[in-house]
Amino acid sequence: MTTKKSEVLVTWLATVTLALLVVGCGPPQAAPQNQQLIASLRTAISARNSQWLEKNAEVLEKRYAEGKVSDAELEAFQAIINRARAGKWEQAEQEVLAFQKAQRPTQEQIDRVTKGAR
Repeated sequence: MTTKKSEVLVTWLATVTLALLVVGCGPPQAAPQNQQLIASLRTAISARNSQWLEKNAEVLEKRYAEGKVSDAELEAFQAIINRARAGKWEQAEQEVLAFQKAQRPTQEQIDRVTKGAR
């Protein structure tokens, strides 16, 4: 195989691998106490309100400093916030919606709902 073909193949494989990692690794599962932050961020982004966006960023940083937000959650939130800060509101809105839809109820939340239904 020629050097040029090898370089193209390596570049293609690297691109495919990166794409699979990104697609395969959806938004993280947020801790129950951080799911409200997702909703608040979604509101700020859908309203295109920079002040609300920055308030969410402050709350996120505080919760992270207190150990209430994981590294994966922080990364997901910050990516969305940074996209909105860059003026890419529609893309940020799609991402925060995907983040919110990826959340699953904990057993405690399920129990709370089912106890109320009895």
